[in-house]
Amino acid sequence: MPFSGSRNNFRLQSPDDDYEMPGNQSNGPIQAVADQANVVRDVVLRGNQTVPTHQLLRNVRTRPGRYFDPDMLQQDVNDLWKMKEVHRVVGPFIEKTPQGIIVTIEVVERTLMQAVQFIGNRAITDRALRKETGLSDGQPLDVHEVKMVKHKIEEFYQDKGFPRTQVEILEGNENADNSVVFLIHEDQQQRIWKVEFEGNQIATDGRLKSFIESKPGKLKIIGGLVKRTEIEQDVLRLTSYYRGLGFFNARIGRQITESENGRWLNLRFIIDEGPRYQIRNISFMGNQAFSDEQLLTMIELKPGEGAPEFNASKMNQDLVSLRDLYGANGYIFSKVEVETRFLEEPGQLDLVYKIAEDKQYRVGDIKVFIEGSSGTTRREVVMNRLSLRPGDIIDLREIRNSERRLGSSQVFAAGQPGTGGQPPKIVVDPASMRSGQRTASRSGSSSPRGSSSR
Repeated sequence: MPFSGSRNNFRLQSPDDDYEMPGNQSNGPIQAVADQANVVRDVVLRGNQTVPTHQLLRNVRTRPGRYFDPDMLQQDVNDLWKMKEVHRVVGPFIEKTPQGIIVTIEVVERTLMQAVQFIGNRAITDRALRKETGLSDGQPLDVHEVKMVKHKIEEFYQDKGFPRTQVEILEGNENADNSVVFLIHEDQQQRIWKVEFEGNQIATDGRLKSFIESKPGKLKIIGGLVKRTEIEQDVLRLTSYYRGLGFFNARIGRQITESENGRWLNLRFIIDEGPRYQIRNISFMGNQAFSDEQLLTMIELKPGEGAPEFNASKMNQDLVSLRDLYGANGYIFSKVEVETRFLEEPGQLDLVYKIAEDKQYRVGDIKVFIEGSSGTTRREVVMNRLSLRPGDIIDLREIRNSERRLGSSQVFAAGQPGTGGQPPKIVVDPASMRSGQRTASRSGSSSPRGSSSR
């Protein structure tokens, strides 16, 4: 076998990899024998009946001719464990000989499922259940997977309006089983008859129904299936709605009653609204470019003659207004966030707007990139639709308006219906803006990017 080396070491070259073998020419034969004893002589796999040996060896990097690495061997064992066809790995067993190390690994294969059966299902076909579970004949049996499939079938039935269907595993919960049999105890399919609300004062029943998914079906026969998990999600949706209106202590419960035959369900949401929080004070932190008075003129939710009631939707709109104010005046990398601070006095809170202004930027170079053929004419077409010029303070609103004009001009094929591709986009490059190459100490560049032209 060829090798290359220097005075103090040489490298053994094999078809699989290269390995360094420390040695000394003065005691070469003795050292070579010692090194040979640390080389893997053979890797033996036992116990596989259906899985070919070469398929198992794909997960084994410990191979004949390589130096023995116990960490690599442990990783090989872990990789064999991960194979869906392998139930257990026994070993490895190490035998040291003067000619090298013999590694023996024994695998215990999983039993192949000869059949997957469903018993007791009337409303849902075997084909639908097979598709939902992903189990099929001839697959390796995984007991843990079978148990997970059991719960998956129950959830599938619940989504179909069978809230109390239970599934039992008759076969397939033992490693020696060669088939899987699910016994399904179907219950009566349920639909929602009506939904009611109790205790709501700030919103009508119709308004609250718009936030929930659990509703009666059309003509009582189309849709309206009972989904218990969906009902619990509806409780969270209603709670979120009340939180958004300032009812931070609101509590939502639900009451379920069934008809005598079990086919219909009446759902009642019981609401304890609690006090609605009011805004006592609004403050700003970190603002230097604009005074508190200027910022107050931009927001709607603020104390006036009386303390306003909290409204998350209005507060978020105020956030947009403040961000637009900074973005319209060159502070394009500013950050504006809001924090609600609850007071010791129940029913009151303060809003604190935290502002990181960054720097004010102006337009630097304007570069036009057009995929495909381009020229002076097309560049001028783009420039004519831009409302910003070099030296102007960057206004994010004008950038958005310019993008809309470019997109609606039908100059570029990309972005038009049926043509594919992305619509023209203006990209602000902060790297060139921070380099300070334009007028004043703060400069910028905005680059309109048009995809392939018409």
